[in-house]
Amino acid sequence: MIPQAFSAPSNGCYFIDGAPGGRPTRRPTSWYDRELVTRAGEDILADLDSFAATELRKARLVWSGWGEEAEIKGNIIPYPGTEQLVRLVPGLEVLKLRVFFLSLLWRAAASDMPQYADIELQYSELEKLRLMVLNMNPFPLSFFPVHLTQMVTRGARHNLGPLKMSTPLDAGAGNGPLMLNSYRFYFDGLVANIHTNVSEKRYSEAAGIYVGDDSVVIANCVNFEDSFQASNMIEHGREAFMNHPSIMFKLIR
Repeated sequence: MIPQAFSAPSNGCYFIDGAPGGRPTRRPTSWYDRELVTRAGEDILADLDSFAATELRKARLVWSGWGEEAEIKGNIIPYPGTEQLVRLVPGLEVLKLRVFFLSLLWRAAASDMPQYADIELQYSELEKLRLMVLNMNPFPLSFFPVHLTQMVTRGARHNLGPLKMSTPLDAGAGNGPLMLNSYRFYFDGLVANIHTNVSEKRYSEAAGIYVGDDSVVIANCVNFEDSFQASNMIEHGREAFMNHPSIMFKLIR
């Protein structure tokens, strides 16, 4: 579901797989749905995955592209009018990269695996996504726009199933907060927020921040230790230990 290049554990290690209320188990790799596609479909997704592994590592958007470095600092600037730091990444095949991220959304929505239960799309949306991936068509760019956040310090290698998120935004003119909804995909130090309710007007106002809008990719920057990703991982580990301490001991000793 997530490319093996980004979702395999470190050499000689394994993942501890768990969910709220469930019994943790160990897995040699990440999740794979054998019922999702035909052989021809597998070839299409494999091509996208191989492409993404090369592009994202070349751009150093994922930890596996950093070599031995623990932090990345290049091309990081404040986003105009805000205190948010962003990283500017030129030289990528941005439209094909957008199709790759859309393929992750399609895989998650089409799968019956419990790790993807948060991802629910209407049939018409799912079919439109399928055809966009099949035909390598990134348009229209306002359909499920993709925005990236990069962890600029290295953290623990782990996976996380995609989550449904709602983020309040100031709607302006005293209208109160606007909820920006998205599906959040994480792997290898990179977060892709795929937005579900961006109007054409708001999309136009935010031109440039979404993958494919411009030849330069803009990624929000956050230290791993200060991120939702880190706090969520700690909380999952704490809950698993509290509910199943003997199992956790056997897994980690």
